[in-house]
Order: sequence, then structure tokens, then C-alpha cells
Amino acid sequence: MTLAILFSRTRAEIFRLLFEDPARESHLRDLAREAGLSPAALQRELTSLAGSGLILSRRDGNRHYFKANTAHPWYADLHGLVSKTTGIVPALKNVLVPLDGIEFAFIFGSIAAGHASTSSDVDLLILGSIGLRKLTPALRGLSQTFSRELNPYCMTTEEWRRKRRENDAFAARVTREPKFWLKGDADVFDSMGF
Repeated sequence: MTLAILFSRTRAEIFRLLFEDPARESHLRDLAREAGLSPAALQRELTSLAGSGLILSRRDGNRHYFKANTAHPWYADLHGLVSKTTGIVPALKNVLVPLDGIEFAFIFGSIAAGHASTSSDVDLLILGSIGLRKLTPALRGLSQTFSRELNPYCMTTEEWRRKRRENDAFAARVTREPKFWLKGDADVFDSMGF
């Protein structure tokens, strides 16, 4: 089951981003970038959720920040639901961020698109000098913990650029699909023509 079964994609993304980590407070534009949604669509939903008390909002100059309201009676239930449906994302970040040789890493496929089940495999694109020999042992524990098959696709940034130049079908599909970023910056990735 995914959050998208119960909520609109916008609301599901808000819950995923804000209820996974109770200490997280995020600016509207950061949330929009991570969710892959327009700030205007996100703003409408955030305003509605803030009105219900599920999230808290505050202004700091021009910036508008949001966070989960941990005192709300539904917080524990929503946090549990998010953890069960999206817990692999923060776990992957914890494993991948410290590893050397990774410039960019993201989840693509059904999980990023919002229509995965708890048994869906996890498609990862890893760009950098790291190889499967070093990456596989780091991911093995997560695969067992979350009972999900992890499918890492590793290549150098030059290999990826070549695939993009040659209009490789896999590269074209991954480029246009939604992504959950694990390591690296989406804006840098986009600006470099990846």
C-alpha cells in the first residue's frame, strides 16, 4: 500500500516529507523541489493541512516554513503510515550519503512515481565511480530489513552522459520520471544536462 492510495499525490508527498522525520521543518520551495510539485499546488494543500492542525506553519521574513504537528492526535498514526510505506528512502540515504564515489543517487520507478506497494522493488540510479562490488554489501542489509529487492544501476557520470546523448531508451525514461533524491543535488543534475 502507498500513501497515494489514501491521499492525493500532493497530500501524500507532504505527509511523506513532513511526517517521516518529526524534527524536520522545511521551506515551501524545498518541499516543492523534493516532491516534484509546483509551489502553488503545494501551498494550497499546506494551507488546508495547517488549517486542520495536522501541520504547523511559520513565517520568517519572506519564507514560509512547515512541519508536522507532533501534538496532533493523528500524528502517531500518520507517522506510522508514512514509515511503513516510505521508510526505505531515509534508510537508503543513511547508507549512501557516507559512501565515497557517489556523485548522484536517486530512486526512480514505481516508488518515486507513487504507485508502489510494500513489496515493490526499489530501482536506484547511482552515478559516480563506485561499483557494484562496493555498493552491494552496503545495500544487502536494507534489502533484508525492508523485505524489498534493491535494483541498483551503477555507472559513471560520463557513461550516463553518453547514454543521454545517444537517446538511450532507459536513460530517457529515467530522466523524465519522478525521482526521490538520495545523494547529490537535483538542480545541479539538471543543469549539467544529465
